[in-house]
Amino acid sequence: LLPIMRVMQSRTARFEKLERQLPDAADLIARSLRAGHAFPSTIQMVADEMPEPIAQEFRVVADEINFGIAVAQSLQRLAIRVPLTDFRFLVVAVLIQRETGGNLSELMNNISFLIRQRLKLLGQIRTLSAEGRLSAWILCLLPFGVLLVLSAMSPAYINQLRDDPSGFTLSMMALGMMLVGVLWMREIVRIRV
Repeated sequence: LLPIMRVMQSRTARFEKLERQLPDAADLIARSLRAGHAFPSTIQMVADEMPEPIAQEFRVVADEINFGIAVAQSLQRLAIRVPLTDFRFLVVAVLIQRETGGNLSELMNNISFLIRQRLKLLGQIRTLSAEGRLSAWILCLLPFGVLLVLSAMSPAYINQLRDDPSGFTLSMMALGMMLVGVLWMREIVRIRV
């Protein structure tokens, strides 16, 4: 499981970095459009001037457009590759604007502002829910700490728990209830924005 956990951790870190970089990319697109550049060239500018990993994603979009894939299809592929809500908002907004018309640079500024506000709210929620997460960690680790202390102070007591068949049953029931408690605390603390 360790390689899978490492890949999932790297994926989550990459997505978090992409989410933090997206407002700056939207601002760059807006400035470039106001300067009179075409949309495909603004995508290329994001690919050239932004740091990784967002530059890599927009570089793929720019390359697909240069190879003849439609802008809409290339942006839809971006939304599939990067399954983040903010990227989907950006892609949907650009696609709707391209069909209906309007000021794309103003739209990019609004999207950038909304993403920044959403990330700010998410940070405040994480700060406010930190106490609940700490409580969950303490409640999860406390039984194991008590088990270690009791095994050091009274090994006969722990040996009786280990050797008796009902002790094993009680231990499994306690672990099952702890698992339910962990999942419950996780749902309480997790707030979606």
